[in-house]
Amino acid sequence: MNIINRIEGWAKEHPGKTAFHFRNGEISYGELWERSGRLANYLLINKDICDGQPIPVYGHKNIYMPVCFLACVRSGHPYVPIDTNMPEQRIRDIMESVGSPVILGADKLPFVPENVLTVGRDYLEEITSDNEEKDFCFSPEVPAEYNNGKDDVHYIIFTSGSTGKPKGVQITTGNLEAYLDWSVTLVDEEPGVFLNQAPFSFDLSVMDLYTGLATGSTIVSADRALTEDLGELMEYLKKQQPTYWVSTPSFADLCLGAPDFSGKTLSSLRKFLFCGEPFQKHTASRLLNRFPEADVINTYGPTETTVCVTAVKITSQMTESSGDLPVGITKPGTVIYAAGEDGQPLENGCEGELIICGDTVSPGYFKDPEKTAQAFFTLGDGTRAYRTGDKGYVDENGMVFCGGRMDGQVKLHGYRIELGDIEKNLQDLDGVENAAVFLVKNRGAGESLSACILQSPDTDTSYSRRKWIRQTLGQRLPAYMVPRKIVFFNEFPMTLNGKLDKRKLGEMI
Repeated sequence: MNIINRIEGWAKEHPGKTAFHFRNGEISYGELWERSGRLANYLLINKDICDGQPIPVYGHKNIYMPVCFLACVRSGHPYVPIDTNMPEQRIRDIMESVGSPVILGADKLPFVPENVLTVGRDYLEEITSDNEEKDFCFSPEVPAEYNNGKDDVHYIIFTSGSTGKPKGVQITTGNLEAYLDWSVTLVDEEPGVFLNQAPFSFDLSVMDLYTGLATGSTIVSADRALTEDLGELMEYLKKQQPTYWVSTPSFADLCLGAPDFSGKTLSSLRKFLFCGEPFQKHTASRLLNRFPEADVINTYGPTETTVCVTAVKITSQMTESSGDLPVGITKPGTVIYAAGEDGQPLENGCEGELIICGDTVSPGYFKDPEKTAQAFFTLGDGTRAYRTGDKGYVDENGMVFCGGRMDGQVKLHGYRIELGDIEKNLQDLDGVENAAVFLVKNRGAGESLSACILQSPDTDTSYSRRKWIRQTLGQRLPAYMVPRKIVFFNEFPMTLNGKLDKRKLGEMI
């Protein structure tokens, strides 16, 4: 499909239909199209922006976020979503990497960027409104020749990087549209209401954002403050009555803590679509019991392969069987196989590194050919392939199973985290000689991050020191990457060849 044409079609056929509903406002398909067109024309006449230059879009959940996204791609630019929960240093790192002379601020930035034009909320309103009494008024129509083509980068999402700096995953319009050709088959033909839980800087949001727009549906957003208040969240959900639930399994697990989170109060819910982290059996079983009329669908796929590339409807029999839940059958246009240490495909049922090949695989990391060469390769027929770093296998029926990470990358609450990223930032702190970070299972339930820190001699190990480390780390990294537990060591265990023995260290915390 052509996603820009599809959105235009809905805007022309049903201009008054609500496209996005936020607690602070909503926007119709017609208004989304016209506002994004005016902003696109503003970007087209800005001579400081080079053709194809990525444009950062800063903000959380409000109507200007989708307006900015669509304006960027209609004017031939990839957009780079940056959520308000990112600390200042992370934002600076992303902006430095992108190097754009302009940033679109749907919310107020925490600092004033140097030598960068900030188009803030008030100016966005002025540019995109249809008030003809203004000194200037941009046309809502943009010639299709300026739109992103299939080989052009549609968006860049920055994820955790092992060097302490985030890395930008580039997804082309062709990648996105190949994904959408399949994702629309996971939902019903008629338009519905999609729940948007993930921030736009997390690629899970692409599932509800674009599948919703492609089907002419309404996307209902739950902002951060709402997701942190279970009672208020439930009242909001009852009022909005989503048809399609898109979230991480952890978020559904949180909602299961509310007794009224059930098919009786949310009778409109037809399908749960999960992605971003392993789906635990106990969560799936409780959902099937609470929502007997709804389908519970598990999916899998790294950011580098455009949201997800597998899907499976979870049944009660699956939750009662031994082993992990499956992550699904691959979509058309995609092949997944498990590779051995030599990189060659293994037989069905044998566990190895999952390799994803197909039409949704990213062209690579933004301005990082070295990491791109390490993670991506091209098959003889030109098909792109990605080394996921996930261990798993494919059974004789083509069902894919994923058993976690093979390296220092972990998933926590749906967020992909490079433990080396946290370790590098810890090692940059005064008084820290070395650091190792682990994802540990809690005694009760769930998982959390723990940090082992080798201190410089005579460095304080009091509670105030731990508090300072967390606060300082929180200024450099997102909150979900700050370890909950910090343990100080006078020395780290070493292997016989003089390397840090991370296995033994992990057993000591």
